[in-house]
Amino acid sequence: MAATGQTKLLDIKRYSSVGDLIKELDAEITRLKGELGELLRRLESAKAKAEVLVKLENLLSTAAGGGKLGGTEIPLGQAKAIINPTPKQEFDILVDVVRSLQNRIIALERVRKDMDPLVRLGDLDLTLEVIYENGIPSRILVKM
Repeated sequence: MAATGQTKLLDIKRYSSVGDLIKELDAEITRLKGELGELLRRLESAKAKAEVLVKLENLLSTAAGGGKLGGTEIPLGQAKAIINPTPKQEFDILVDVVRSLQNRIIALERVRKDMDPLVRLGDLDLTLEVIYENGIPSRILVKM
């Protein structure tokens, strides 16, 4: 997940044909959809735990004058370590990851669809250099 103000991650990959690029994009979309399915299952479990925790914290605050269960955050430069994350914290983090992954899948599917005109190039002797920004193709250099 890229935070606002961070530099884009750039990468370049070479392909010997349009078909190779399309195959890799299709494989990546399939892989990400599988990962998304697993995250959605984890999200459902985390949601159930978060709901129980909210009820428990409400009960504690009413009965014992408050109390937070776990979830201490420790800053580590630009990252954070969360010690014994609460189910709510885990749920919120998983929601962010799921949204980011969904956006990446949508972007890859859009790029894949937009590449249909390149498929018409067929088996011409071409080299493609694809510039990726944060894992998404942004520019394609077609060399003959």
